[in-house]
Amino acid sequence: MTELVINNHDFISTEVSLFFLSHEYHMKFLQLFEKLKPVQSAKSSVQKADQIVWKMKEVTEWAQMTMTVTQQVQKEVMNQKRQQSYNFKIEDKVWLNLKNIHTDCLCKKFDVKNAKYIIVKKISSHSFFLNTLSGIHNVFYLIMLQSTVMNALSFQCMTDSQPLSQIVSNEEEFEIKKILKKRFVWCKEEFKKKYLIKWVSYIWLTWKLTFVLKDTVMLNWWELMQPEMTIS
Repeated sequence: MTELVINNHDFISTEVSLFFLSHEYHMKFLQLFEKLKPVQSAKSSVQKADQIVWKMKEVTEWAQMTMTVTQQVQKEVMNQKRQQSYNFKIEDKVWLNLKNIHTDCLCKKFDVKNAKYIIVKKISSHSFFLNTLSGIHNVFYLIMLQSTVMNALSFQCMTDSQPLSQIVSNEEEFEIKKILKKRFVWCKEEFKKKYLIKWVSYIWLTWKLTFVLKDTVMLNWWELMQPEMTIS
C-alpha cells in the first residue's frame, strides 16, 4: 500500500507520477457499489496498441523536458552561493582571513584582518596548505584566502613583501628588523627567554627562543641596551 501511494505521487521534477509513466493513467481509489459493465470499443487491438505506444512516447518526452528544465533551475539556485575555485599554485602568496585566529592583540576589533602567507601544498581544489606559524592550523579553505597584488604601483609602499629566506649552512635565515620585547616562559622544568621579533618586510610578529637568535647582532644589541631581568 505504501509503495502504491509513493508511486502515485506527482514528483516536482517530472510533474507526473511513476505510476502514470508506467501505465498512462493516474491511479484513483474508487468505492464501487455496482459492477462495471464492459465497454465495447470500435478500435482494434492494433489501434489500441499504437495509441498506447504514442501516448507513452509523448509522456516520456514531456518528462525528459520537464526534468531538464528543473535541473537547470536547481543548478542556478545552487550556483548562487557556490564559489568558483581559484587557480592558486604552489609558492603563490595569498591573504589569509584572521577572523578565526587568535593573535597577541588585546582587542580583536583593532587587530589586523589579514596576513600574507605562501601556499606550500595544494590539498584539493578548495583546500590549501600554508606556511603558517607554529600553533596555527596550516590547512585552509578557499573562502578564507584572497590573491595578493604583487606588482605595486609607483606610489604604493610594500610593507609585507615577504622576501625569500637566505640559505646559510643548509638552514633558512630571515633578516631581523627589530626586537620588540622579552618574556620568560616555563619550558621543560625551567624558565626560558623568548623574544618578540619584527622581521624585515614581514608584518607578522613572532615569539622566538634564545637559541634561534643566537650570535645575531640584534640580540647582542638588545641585551646591551635592556637591563637583565631575573626570575626569583
